[in-house]
Amino acid sequence: MVHELTVMRRGEPLNLRAVVFDYDDTLADTTQARVLALRRTFEQLAITNVDADAFMVATRGIPFQVSFDAHDGGRWKDLGMMDVYRATYWAKERGLLSLFDGVAELLERLRTRDVRMGIVTSKARDIVVAGRAGGVLVELDELSLDWLGPYTIGFEDVRQHKPHPEGLERLLAMLGVSPEETLVVGDSVADIQLAQNAGCWICLAGWGVPAGERQLTVATPDLIAEHPLALLQLFSQPDPSR
Repeated sequence: MVHELTVMRRGEPLNLRAVVFDYDDTLADTTQARVLALRRTFEQLAITNVDADAFMVATRGIPFQVSFDAHDGGRWKDLGMMDVYRATYWAKERGLLSLFDGVAELLERLRTRDVRMGIVTSKARDIVVAGRAGGVLVELDELSLDWLGPYTIGFEDVRQHKPHPEGLERLLAMLGVSPEETLVVGDSVADIQLAQNAGCWICLAGWGVPAGERQLTVATPDLIAEHPLALLQLFSQPDPSR
């Protein structure tokens, strides 16, 4: 089956050598875990006027730390919202996470083509909460993607977060590639602006964001892919004679 790419801005990129992924809603479907943790957090703090699902949509691409601290004139910050949410989320049971359909195959086929890969996420990379290990590294291990761990830039690794390019620029240096050789794949306006601010190509991960939630009038990607395997056409097959 051929999965199509929709070209939005600059045409299809040539000579790509690397892909940088967002994590939540791009590689991993963590919605169930995040919404459940939000609901439990709201219950614990007696917050009854905010719907967890609606909050998730409204804050797509924004670190929860930033969203919580800014909400209701800083009231949630005073309540210690982030600490409660973090403890609740990282106490979650296993089995709430999954890879989107096609992601595992995409990553494996990109590896066979010697494509360099990494992650820039607004989530913590490696933390300890209430004596329990947490962070994207823990989830990558659960999803059998631990090999991406050394090439993951998380919330705590930068001073300035998406859409500022600090984290992406650090990762490009680790991967040894230029912005012109790099495709960023993400689901949010922040991901689109991140790539543009760093001079990279950007593809909206259509499989992770419903059509009605795409803010394309705010920021326009170069490409839109409705399925992960559509990205393969941007990377040539290895030459078997070499």
